[in-house]
Amino acid sequence: MLVDAAAIAAGLTATLSCARAGRRLGRVRGRWLVWLSFALATWTVGQAGWMLHRWDGASVGGRTATDAGYLTDAGQLAMPVLALAAFAAVPAGRARRSRPRAGVLAPAGMAGLAGGTHRWPPSSSRLTRVAGAGGEGVAAAYPRASPATAFDEVILGNSLFLLAWSGVLAGIDEVDSSRPPQPVEHLLAVAHPIVVLLLIIAFLHVAGFRQPVDLPAVAIAGTGLVCLAVAGVWIVQLDGRDPTMTGSCSVAGALLIVLAASRAGRGDGRENGWEDGRRSRRWPVHGELLGWLWPAVPYVAAAVVAALLLGRAHGGVILDPVEIIGGATLVLTVLVRQLTTLRVSQRLASRVGEAEHEVRHWTSHDPLTELANRTLFHQRLTDALAASRHDGRDVAVLYCDLDDFRVVNDSLGHAAGDHLLRAVGQRLRHCVGTSDTVARLGSDEFAVLLDGGRELPETVAERVLAALRQPAQAAGHLWPVRGSVGLVVACRTQETTEALLRRADTAVHTAKRTGKNRLVVYRPGLCPPSAGTHLADALATALRRGGRSAGFDVHYQPIVRLRDRSPVALEALARWTEPGRGPVPPGTFVAAAEDGGIVGALDDMVLTQACAEVAVAYPASALRLHVNVSASRIADTTLLDSVAQALAASRFDPGRLVVEITETSRIDDLRGAREVLNEVRALGVAVALDDVGAGHSTLAALHQLPVDVVKLDRTLLEPPPRDGHRVATMRRSMISLAHALGAVVVAEGIEREGQIAELEELGCELGQGYFFARPGPLASLTIRRWVPPTIPGGTDSPDSAEVPDSPPDPPESSATSGE
Repeated sequence: MLVDAAAIAAGLTATLSCARAGRRLGRVRGRWLVWLSFALATWTVGQAGWMLHRWDGASVGGRTATDAGYLTDAGQLAMPVLALAAFAAVPAGRARRSRPRAGVLAPAGMAGLAGGTHRWPPSSSRLTRVAGAGGEGVAAAYPRASPATAFDEVILGNSLFLLAWSGVLAGIDEVDSSRPPQPVEHLLAVAHPIVVLLLIIAFLHVAGFRQPVDLPAVAIAGTGLVCLAVAGVWIVQLDGRDPTMTGSCSVAGALLIVLAASRAGRGDGRENGWEDGRRSRRWPVHGELLGWLWPAVPYVAAAVVAALLLGRAHGGVILDPVEIIGGATLVLTVLVRQLTTLRVSQRLASRVGEAEHEVRHWTSHDPLTELANRTLFHQRLTDALAASRHDGRDVAVLYCDLDDFRVVNDSLGHAAGDHLLRAVGQRLRHCVGTSDTVARLGSDEFAVLLDGGRELPETVAERVLAALRQPAQAAGHLWPVRGSVGLVVACRTQETTEALLRRADTAVHTAKRTGKNRLVVYRPGLCPPSAGTHLADALATALRRGGRSAGFDVHYQPIVRLRDRSPVALEALARWTEPGRGPVPPGTFVAAAEDGGIVGALDDMVLTQACAEVAVAYPASALRLHVNVSASRIADTTLLDSVAQALAASRFDPGRLVVEITETSRIDDLRGAREVLNEVRALGVAVALDDVGAGHSTLAALHQLPVDVVKLDRTLLEPPPRDGHRVATMRRSMISLAHALGAVVVAEGIEREGQIAELEELGCELGQGYFFARPGPLASLTIRRWVPPTIPGGTDSPDSAEVPDSPPDPPESSATSGE
């Protein structure tokens, strides 16, 4: 009696716990707990009737569940039925769709194309599907695979049915042979196992295939319900002869449901570590283990059934027709399930193979024109030069640069520009042989590798130039196409790929400088008197060596606060002394780096060295560091990597670094530049726009780029005598515009005291120039300080002082803080 009383108390507790948790969670998430409370209430009523009947009939002897009255039978049978309704109301988790990340399958550089913004080719959409089907996506998508899920549920249900039939239902008639079976008694004896079987199948379906929001609560509650249902079956099968075992099982089941209700009532699933039916990062090991074990559950059940049937047959028991048909159906279902899985695996392997092929193709080809890209062209040129050293075949490179292509984009739009680029690519393909390689290297730059053809390279180049001169259809207009072509033929010596490409580029630039729309063949001595090619070669060699041994050094010029002449920042300036030739003016070698395409390496070298030197010299200072970056690379994501690597290598505070955009060239892709600069600013680095008022800066650049600091060009401080009023008006307007955009203004080229007073009157915060200090090495840097008016009886201040270790903080409104 004590065990029965404990079971009733546990049932009441479970009923109240489920009702309270369901009310707390609300109508949607708590409906299943409300149904569960109804199921437990009926079970508790039936259990109480059974206990009272046992109490009243204790002197008579053992009683069956039927003898206890229909109240007990109704409670025992209604509980699984209401539990099925509870499982049907369990909220299922929603599958989350992960957004595709740029750069996972698409190579760097394919996201943005000059001449317009292009997407990954349409045929590569299957890459996203295959990528989503791998890794975590496969484990997450497994329960949603309709054929596999259906077969697994059939296998599991069939196995449980055969277990119930062979283990319980087949021996119902042998439970009590001392008295004839009653119809109601026989019906209840059959109904109990069937209802329990349905309950177990529903529980496994919800827990394993529906992805419930709170799987732990559902799993614990389902286990408790199964315990209660099995206890009811034991009561019928054992004829009430072992109340301790059935009562203990009932108490355990009720307590498990109390635990499940308590867990579910604490939150909506997310607070318990579950979100959208998926295991959170709190239990990555358990989630992976569950992903491995769950697919094996149907097969384990099928193996148990097979062992049971074989054991019965081996023991001389004749299998009935239900067992024979059920076993055959189970074997057939498992076989079909395996064939279906094999077919799905074959399709997945085929898709993965196609995806790998497309990845290899698009990582080496331009997505707009489907020509080879720079990487593939460089590789094939290297291979061709290596082969020419053995067999002596001729190798030539043809560079094509479309003239005034920007006009097409500005006049007809980027779509027309893209169409024109594709037309040019097709023309180049028709002009060369099948063994030659046509590549698109840039926005409007093409290259052709002539690898051992029978025709002379000059003949092919003339044919290419003639094909380019034919008008092309663009946006309904016949647009004239013109291009400058440069040709270089490799020598039969140890020719390098970089040298050959550089000479082809020199020939193209020569064609542009001498009138455009023409062919120039590279010859020794083709370079202009400025020896720009020699300078570019020497500069590239020095950059590969790097450091002071190659003649490079970094000088620094202070940036001061005008109101008290306190230094707040240092600007890093590159200096180069060519070995054997002496110092090279900065403007000269920077221009050579721009023309040679190596300005990025120069910027990275200065950035790395400056961050390292200032971090060591001023480790605990608020002194900021300005480093110049060419405008031609701010739309390139490699800038972000360079800044991050320099900061990490030197452990320099990102809040002290300011990246200055030097406008040595026009910023064409303002949208791409804005995206890159926003990512740079996300590191804590500030952005400055240099040479405002004299370079290529425009109001659009000031409006679209995330600029923290505006540096006025020196031409706005020293106006010509005739245009003094106009320049003063422009200076005032630029300072007002910068302040309106929330930027701090730095005036460059200050050389007189009188300029400072006017700039302070206009609100200019910072200044830079020879009046304060000339650029120099960090160790010997000095700055001229402000000498206040002499007070009678006072002392004079010194003319100059070294840059302090801890300069005063800039004003709160200063944008050089990166805010």
